[in-house]
Amino acid sequence: QTSIPYLSTTLTMADSTDKVVMEQSLVKIDEAFVYRIPPMKSADGHRAEDWNLAKPLATCKLEALRRDNSLCINIMADRPKPGAPAGATETYLFAQSNITVDFSNPSHKMDRWVMSVVDSSRYFALRISDPKTGREAFIGVGFRERMDATNFKMSLQDYENSLKREEKAAALQRQ
Repeated sequence: QTSIPYLSTTLTMADSTDKVVMEQSLVKIDEAFVYRIPPMKSADGHRAEDWNLAKPLATCKLEALRRDNSLCINIMADRPKPGAPAGATETYLFAQSNITVDFSNPSHKMDRWVMSVVDSSRYFALRISDPKTGREAFIGVGFRERMDATNFKMSLQDYENSLKREEKAAALQRQ
């Protein structure tokens, strides 16, 4: 149950272009609970008490990874490895949320993708999407430790703050 903020930054050259892609791991959390959540009952927001917290859909690892101006939240789970000895597991992508905040567009702020629940500081509603079909849904994500939830929330704020700083620097360069 460890969260590791600011793990690494990697710069890579994109295929057949001269574009440099910045990749930065903002946080890794070893234990996150994933829940199937009902639609919001009121405009107040999602409530963790409605999620059957005793029975999570899965227990996973969570990583918030910044790629250029996007934030990718990967939720990774383990499953039995086919054709391997008993007890061997492999990690696979359970769910993913790709976030691109646009401060000029009110419908593309962070709370479009990640919403804190109204009744707890350790649970969040996360918008995920299927890249093949384009379908979107909300899942619940919760943390046993309050510090993990705080680190997750701080990684979201760090992402937004760095975008604001970069936007401000670009505006100054244009002057």
